[in-house]
Amino acid sequence: MQSRRDQVQAQSYVLGRLTGALVAGEPETPENPHRRILVGSLAGLLVAALVVAGFAVYGFLRPGGADSWRQPRHLVVEKETGSRYVLVDGTLRPVLNYTSARLIFGAAPKVVSVSGRSLADVPRGRPLGIVGAPDALPAPGALKGTAWHVCAPATRDGAGTQATTTTLAVDRSTTDTLLPADQAMVARVAAGPTFLVWQGRRFALTRDWLSRAFGYDGVPVLVEPGWLEQLPVGPDLAPVPVPDRGRPGPEVDGRPTRIGQLFVVRVAGLPERHYLLHRDGLSQLGPLAHGLVESDPDTARAYRPAPVAPTAMSPAALARLPVSAQPTVPADLPPTPPTRADAGPGRVWCVQHTDGGGIGVTSRPPLTAPAARTVDGTGVTRTAQTAGAVSIAPGVGGLVRLGRPGQLPGTGYFLVTDAGIKYPLADPSVAEVLGYRPDGAATVTRPLLDLLPTGPLLAPELARR
Repeated sequence: MQSRRDQVQAQSYVLGRLTGALVAGEPETPENPHRRILVGSLAGLLVAALVVAGFAVYGFLRPGGADSWRQPRHLVVEKETGSRYVLVDGTLRPVLNYTSARLIFGAAPKVVSVSGRSLADVPRGRPLGIVGAPDALPAPGALKGTAWHVCAPATRDGAGTQATTTTLAVDRSTTDTLLPADQAMVARVAAGPTFLVWQGRRFALTRDWLSRAFGYDGVPVLVEPGWLEQLPVGPDLAPVPVPDRGRPGPEVDGRPTRIGQLFVVRVAGLPERHYLLHRDGLSQLGPLAHGLVESDPDTARAYRPAPVAPTAMSPAALARLPVSAQPTVPADLPPTPPTRADAGPGRVWCVQHTDGGGIGVTSRPPLTAPAARTVDGTGVTRTAQTAGAVSIAPGVGGLVRLGRPGQLPGTGYFLVTDAGIKYPLADPSVAEVLGYRPDGAATVTRPLLDLLPTGPLLAPELARR
């Protein structure tokens, strides 16, 4: 009778034969079939460990052997310090900023990080680059969907006198509500004329009485010239010219008249129509033109000693009188006097430029620190037109060119960065070196660009000096 021990030994013997047949191809082999695999694996691990240890010892004794950074168009960054270099004729030249590196190479460089030991024996030269050039470039298209807001916050000087300043904010807030067509604001430059600002344009009020005549009696918003220059110029809001005012005119409905008098025609079911009598006939007046003539102090010459008042005219008399060829008001003026709008508490008036070329007037909260800052620094110049404070959203900026939307652009190209500085480019090819397409530049007006302080000229020859 077999014992349990005999059965276990028999099973182990059978399994050993099967394993030997599968692994070694010999069921009667006297050796363990796994021995070769174990010995080979251990030997391989030992050899690999020795090789790694050898390289480690060599690297410790002879560090800094890498020299792939010596290839052309490489921007070398020292690992330990972050210092940047370019290799010129076997000499490492520190480069002042990333923009200068692109200008030196004529394209985007390959950035390689190298240990200080690898650079220890390489001779150093004087720095290369443009002082004050940007160290980071906005992504192409970063100006898409942005709006430029030129604002006129009210300030007071030390004596409490109202002072003027202009701020510029460039961000992606393009949903500000613009003044509707029936509202306007009244602005004035210190010791200068008063303007009616309506539908993104400015109209000079050429007489003091014009503000009172249309209900703009309050104090105008005091602004700087740079704020007003953001708005295209419209025709002057001026009195309607009436040659020979006060001289006798033709009879109307059997009554004598004078040149310069006003008439009203009323027909049942129709709105009133107003007319001005010229020497060659009648001119129809819209609400704005009628208000200009009726409020004009010179109109009194056509009524003396009676007060100024429109005279009723029959439709038949209107049909008998010719239409005058005299002009009344330019078509670009508002047809109806707009009401004066208020910016609202805690808000200031701003001119909004969108990237599609739209211009309008809106109100928004004023810029505050730290977003609002006076931009200055090495290589940065400011002029009388520069904004008092500039705020550009992080990452916003790009290539712009002078011009007006809808017109042929100018030849000047500038790089605008989120540091609030514009950098003139030597020529359009510089834009391509920096990664921008000249034909993709945003069009910006000169008054708007003047608000930004100016950085140094970006040119390859200047970067290589």
